[in-house]
Amino acid sequence: MTMSPQFASILMLLVLTGCTSQRQTLLERTTSYVVYDMPARQVMKAAEAVLSERGYALLPSTDPLFLITPWKVSGNYDVFTHWSRLYVEGYKRPDGRFTVRAYQMAANMPARTQSLPAPEKTTMSAPEEKQNIMPTVLLSAEPVLVRSARPDLRRDRELEWAIMERLDPDFAGRVKTQVDIYLAHSSSERPGDVLE
Repeated sequence: MTMSPQFASILMLLVLTGCTSQRQTLLERTTSYVVYDMPARQVMKAAEAVLSERGYALLPSTDPLFLITPWKVSGNYDVFTHWSRLYVEGYKRPDGRFTVRAYQMAANMPARTQSLPAPEKTTMSAPEEKQNIMPTVLLSAEPVLVRSARPDLRRDRELEWAIMERLDPDFAGRVKTQVDIYLAHSSSERPGDVLE
């Protein structure tokens, strides 16, 4: 039996796609076990830089080990919007080392569900006497969630990986090498992966 070149290329693409997602999962799970021997401020500054690269601003926080972003909205308000916000928490361990956990809250909402701020009250006054109480830029509005749009909070290991990769690219490179070796070695030993 011969295989057509098109079928062979599709099969190869499927195999590579499966390996890529498995590779990414293994890399991201590595960050669950990372403990930094660095000052907390250095780690949190790296987290701020990664968030900034992704287009997120930071909301003010009284805790230097907690970063929170305003809601980032993508999509068309007339059709469908995706709301997301990120949280990054740092934890000092008793031995002086430091760990980071990142979370993403996301919600998908159908047409026009954002509530806009409204004036406190309207009174008749001259325009020069009226205070400007409406914000010109809306930094963070809580979305009005419709019944079908429940927010989902999940651990964002991909963000944790990006923070680790920014702080220690050499270690991240060694982890990538080890994961590639593991996948290459284990794929040849798995009995269920062979087509019969």
